[in-house]
Amino acid sequence: MNDLNTFQKLYQVREQELDDARSNYNRAVDHFETEANKLYELLKSKEGLETQLDNQMTSGIKIDWMTSYYNYFNLLQDQESDLQKKVHQARLNMYKKQDAVQTAHQELKKINKIIDNKKEKQHQLNKQAESEFLDEIAVQHYSRAK
Repeated sequence: MNDLNTFQKLYQVREQELDDARSNYNRAVDHFETEANKLYELLKSKEGLETQLDNQMTSGIKIDWMTSYYNYFNLLQDQESDLQKKVHQARLNMYKKQDAVQTAHQELKKINKIIDNKKEKQHQLNKQAESEFLDEIAVQHYSRAK
């Protein structure tokens, strides 16, 4: 039975590891969503700027505005590139944390299966001991009856 207690303590440790892995995964998802939203907003503003340029082109455009547009557009492209890298890293981190959750869950299931097997084995041993005890009582009863 001491062996079973050891596995139950191990189960508790693995359960805590699973909770920690889930917590880390949730933080990774939040970080990914934050970075992806930043990228989305940047792309939206870049698209608005391109629409504004198209409108300006039809009505005539000043060189000063075109220079400012070009500089701002280059800045947006640099920011987009940086954000794409951050989103990619955040996605990879999120996948890594998801794998950790799955691994922790599998380990927890393994320990649970071992505990169930140990309990079943202990139950079978108890049943066998009870049967042997009843057999012994029957033999003693029969011996006395003679």
